[in-house]
This record gives sequence, structure tokens and C-alpha cells, in this order.
Amino acid sequence: MPEPVFDDHDADDAADLWDGRPHARVRGRPLPWLRMAALSCAIVAGLAYLAQHAETEAPSDDPKAIPASVLVAPAPVWKSVASSRPLFGIEKSTAPVASEAREHASGGREDTLVLGSFGRPGHGRISLIQGFTEPVRTFYVDLVRRAAAAGLSVNRTSQSQLLRTKFGPVEAAAVTLAGAAEQNCLAFRFEDPQASFGFQGWLCGLSPQAVDETQAACLIERIALVSEDNPSVSAVFARAERNRTEACSPGARTASISLRSPDRP
Repeated sequence: MPEPVFDDHDADDAADLWDGRPHARVRGRPLPWLRMAALSCAIVAGLAYLAQHAETEAPSDDPKAIPASVLVAPAPVWKSVASSRPLFGIEKSTAPVASEAREHASGGREDTLVLGSFGRPGHGRISLIQGFTEPVRTFYVDLVRRAAAAGLSVNRTSQSQLLRTKFGPVEAAAVTLAGAAEQNCLAFRFEDPQASFGFQGWLCGLSPQAVDETQAACLIERIALVSEDNPSVSAVFARAERNRTEACSPGARTASISLRSPDRP
């Protein structure tokens, strides 16, 4: 029987088949232990890096100093005017008149005139505002705010009415103010929105006597402009001087119907 003939290539193929695996694949596959070693080295290096990084950023047990906070107070809305010449005064006042002024952040100004001291007959307080329009409030709310600013409280008040003055109709009401003692007073309020000018205040009598409305009207008549620095306010006073009432003239009688003392609630 003739022997099979194999060339060189067939001999190689036969050797591969005898090994059970293609010879080329055995030579091209990487060693498993080398791959595992490389992976292990990478993991170890990564863990070492993370440990070092965490050590660097670990918070210290020592308490850190808290920076001091800087609190900036807002600028006051009203600021007192020091050594200011009074813009207003009271003509022929028999009681000493003290004055103080303050300016609003918007540029307005408030001058307050105080006659005598609270608890004494003839005590009065008038605040004149120019260049600043206050929020619209009721007569009672305005009175309570003004009284609180003077260290007083409003115990009783009556229905407001209009009082005739040289400035025109002025809202007024009989009230009882309380401080160290009580006084029956007449509170009043006037406003000229076009001139951005107005005033508020009160005149007090001796308890239990109520203030005569003519006395209050005459006090308002005696409000005078001492220094002119606002054309609008100057125009208001010029017009008022032409409208003086006869009730406060030297020949007029000084008594009139008194406002009833407000009833206790």
C-alpha cells in the first residue's frame, strides 16, 4: 500500500492538530498571571493615592477661628440739625419757646416748637414739616405718633372738627394727654400738599379745664416764618398773613365757646 505523501505545510498542520490548539494562537495569547499582576498594581496605586489625598483633606480637630461679622447699620431716616437757626417762631409768646430741627434723608425738614412744659397751663407743641410728604394717616394715628415722640400717651379723644385759621381750615379735636399727669388739650393738624408743607401739634390747658378753640386758633395765628429758605413755604405764609382772622385781633373778645372735655370711655 502506498504511503501518504505530506508536504512541509501538512506536517505543521498535523502537529497543530496533535497539540489540540492552533499553534499561532498559543504564541499570541498573553499570560494570565501577567495580566493579573498589572491589574493588582493599578489597584494598589489607586488606593495609595486615595489614602494620601484623604489624609491631606481630612478636617483638623482643632477649632477654626470664626471671622468676626461686620454689621453695618442703615443710615437713620431723620438726622438732628445741630446749631441751626430756627426757621419758625411764635409771636408774642408769654411762655419760653424751645426749638429743635431735624432733616429727612429725602431732603425734607421738621422744626418743632415747644412752649413751656407738659403739665403747666399753656403748654404747647407744634411740629412744622416742609419738603417732605408724610404717608397718609388718620388724625388719631398721627396724634398717637406725635404724643409718643414727646413721651406722652393719648388717653381720650373726641371727634375732630375744622378750626378756622389764617392758613385755612385746620383739623382739630379735644384730647386728653397723659404723662406724669393728665392735661386736657386741643390737638390740630394742617397740610398743604401743593407747597409740601404742614404742621401738627397741640395746646393744653389746666385740667379739668378744656382749651378754648379760640386760644388754639390764636396760637396758630402767631406761628411766624423767621427765616426764608423755601419759596413755597414763604408763599404759604405770605398768603396766610393776608387772611388773618378777626378773632385774634387786639379788639376782639378773647373768649368763645369751649370744646367739651372728651368723655371717658
